[in-house]
Amino acid sequence: MLNFYSDFSRAATGMKCSIGLHPWYLNDRAGLMDELQRYAALPNVLAIGECGLDKVCNTPWELQTLVFKQQIQIANTLGKPLIIHCVRAYDELLNILRSEKPSVPVIVHGFNKNERVADRLLSAGVYLSFGAAILNDLSPAAATLKQVPAEMFFLETDDAQIDITTVYKKAAAIRNISEEDIILQLQQNFNKVFNYPEQ
Repeated sequence: MLNFYSDFSRAATGMKCSIGLHPWYLNDRAGLMDELQRYAALPNVLAIGECGLDKVCNTPWELQTLVFKQQIQIANTLGKPLIIHCVRAYDELLNILRSEKPSVPVIVHGFNKNERVADRLLSAGVYLSFGAAILNDLSPAAATLKQVPAEMFFLETDDAQIDITTVYKKAAAIRNISEEDIILQLQQNFNKVFNYPEQ
């Protein structure tokens, strides 16, 4: 699934995608919220995001939190999951999720934190998506993936120049199951979160 953080009209081509206002690019967001709402309603737009919080980027914090809350409201209105970008802001993320009460599934993408942070997110019903970080056996992501409940995770490549099968193989090894079982579990998770009927 592709992700667009600008030029949302590309969603009109019918490809399966997510669209959202990423915290890195909010300073150039004039008029984009209306455009986001319009294109997010398309049936091929499966989720809102990446959206979220990032304490390392230059975007003013107040703007980040405002736009993030607006996107939670859009996701709730449309009944579409949220895909979240979060950097050094997990306390703030959890506070906003508690206050805004998203009624849709929430996925933190590119998760590479320890089990303590994972447990806090999982306790709040948040799904975790793991990417290339799990290829490093010493990464927090690899250790955390081993412990995450099977029904609460996804796998991704994000912007890494690797094939998703590489991530599948590594995840299967970490969890000590077959690659076929990983793929089956991911299909079940996808169907549940994105409301797809089982084939």
